[in-house]
Amino acid sequence: MDTLSVTLVSALTSGVISAGLVWLTSRQQRRDSRRTQRETHNTSYLNPLRWHTAEAHHRLSLYATAVDRHGGYRPAQVVDEPGDIDGKDAAWFAGRGVVLVSSVWMTSCLFAQMTRTRHDIPFLRLPGKDDTRLAALILKVHVAFAACEVYYATQSSLGTDVILEPEGRLRSYREFCELLSQPDRRVWADPLVWFHLAIAKGERRPHLRRALDALQELSEFLDDCLAGGASLRARWDAEL
Repeated sequence: MDTLSVTLVSALTSGVISAGLVWLTSRQQRRDSRRTQRETHNTSYLNPLRWHTAEAHHRLSLYATAVDRHGGYRPAQVVDEPGDIDGKDAAWFAGRGVVLVSSVWMTSCLFAQMTRTRHDIPFLRLPGKDDTRLAALILKVHVAFAACEVYYATQSSLGTDVILEPEGRLRSYREFCELLSQPDRRVWADPLVWFHLAIAKGERRPHLRRALDALQELSEFLDDCLAGGASLRARWDAEL
């Protein structure tokens, strides 16, 4: 083969290799971009649910620990029934009533995130059967609270009330207190208030344990999905 032929073959081979490398690099970049978009998309939906699951679990664990040690959780025993909240001023919500009402607020925020995520599951891009598993675990939490007479329809309604439209953000604690100050709207939170009053007195221990177990299972699943650390442990460590 003469010099010209060798040069042409070399140039052609080099061109083919270069084109192949460009194609492979471009393909990998597209895959990386899709993976990044998928992870960002999933994180935007699941991280809020993960955070509120950990918060609700932590607060209910405080009740459970106090009940085991002292037979009740006195900081939350501030009213006899939900109707006693009527007429309370801001100082009460920010002071004596804060443990009870903030507990109800945290659980309501959890309901909001579960309702939002359940509606958005078709738009999530989870591997394998993780979408089915997520739906089942969310339902398990709903069922655990329904067993405490905080029924599914009430959970969903209360969760929707916590979401402020069109911003899509959740009500702050102060905004939630303002909501409870309206008797005709507070009534939707009454079952949840009754539940927290009951567990604060040491009642419904099996139901509380069931709710904690369901929340822990959901939290562990979300930790795995998001490749994060143990959020329940991190929440407890934050108090140390």
